[in-house]
Amino acid sequence: MCSSPNYLRLARAFFRNYGAMKNFERCAEKCRVVHAEKGRLKVEMELGEEHANLHGTLHGGMTATLVDIVTSTAICLTKRQTDGISIGLSQLNSICLSGDSILVDGFVSRLGSSLCFTGADIYRKSDGAKIATALHTCAYAKRDVKTWANLDEK
Repeated sequence: MCSSPNYLRLARAFFRNYGAMKNFERCAEKCRVVHAEKGRLKVEMELGEEHANLHGTLHGGMTATLVDIVTSTAICLTKRQTDGISIGLSQLNSICLSGDSILVDGFVSRLGSSLCFTGADIYRKSDGAKIATALHTCAYAKRDVKTWANLDEK
């Protein structure tokens, strides 16, 4: 499926903001949005030393952070606009080295009134090998839910 220009613009705006933040969201400053559609987001990133553990491989905490940011942004590419709270994040990592480029593919599996189930797969770009897979569950506070404008319109 092709990226929608409206979803792409919105996702890129989110990532510009993440890079300018002083909090932990700035971990996403090197991400480049390459695909965006309703409930799905793909970003590319070149791994640097700051993303590695003592062994020079992708740090598990960085993996979890990327999954959290990409899947949370994918939720924002639906009609829901509300703060979510992570209630579960599980991941399985393989080796990826500093200097490798990765592709993070985040998606919304199910969006309910109080819970959202998302996932992400992370691939090494050079050979397409899957280096991580993750499931992310978010809960939403009971309150009036604001929605985005209809992004499917031209």
